[in-house]
Amino acid sequence: TENENMRRNFIMTTHPDTLNLLRETDLGVQMGLYTFDQLLDRIKDDRLKQIVTASRNDHRRLQGELRDLIKGYGSYEEDPSLMTKAMAWMTGNMKMSMDDSDQTASDIITRGCDMGTKTLYKYMNQYDHADLSVRDTARKLIAAEEDLEKQLHPFL
Repeated sequence: TENENMRRNFIMTTHPDTLNLLRETDLGVQMGLYTFDQLLDRIKDDRLKQIVTASRNDHRRLQGELRDLIKGYGSYEEDPSLMTKAMAWMTGNMKMSMDDSDQTASDIITRGCDMGTKTLYKYMNQYDHADLSVRDTARKLIAAEEDLEKQLHPFL
C-alpha cells in the first residue's frame, strides 16, 4: 500500500545514528530495570525501597517512550546480550551474598547508574546525528540515572 511505501522510505532515510542511539538507550533502560528487579526484594529500608521503586517506575515510563519511538522508526527491540545479563546477575548476587545489606544494594545500583550514564554520554557523542526525539529520551534517561545516584548517596 501507499502507507507502507511511505513508511519504508522514511525508515530508509532515517540516519543510522538515530537507530543506534535508540537501541543503546533502550538497552540501558532494560539493564536498569533488570537490576531493580534483581535487588528490590532484598532492600530492607523503606525509604530506600521507595526511591528505587520510583526510579523503576521512571524507567518503565521511559521504556514506553522508547517502545513508541522504536515502532515509529520501524526499528526493532533488542534484549541485552545473555553475557551482559549473566555478568550483571553474577556480580549482583555475589556482592549481595557476601554482604546482604542496603549499603551493598545501593552500591550496586550507583555503579550501574554511573556505568549507564557514561555509556549514554559516549553514545550521545558518537551518534551525534540522531534525531532530536531520540536524543531527548536519552537525556531523560541520563537525568533519571544521575538523580537516582544522588538520592542513593546517603545509603552508601
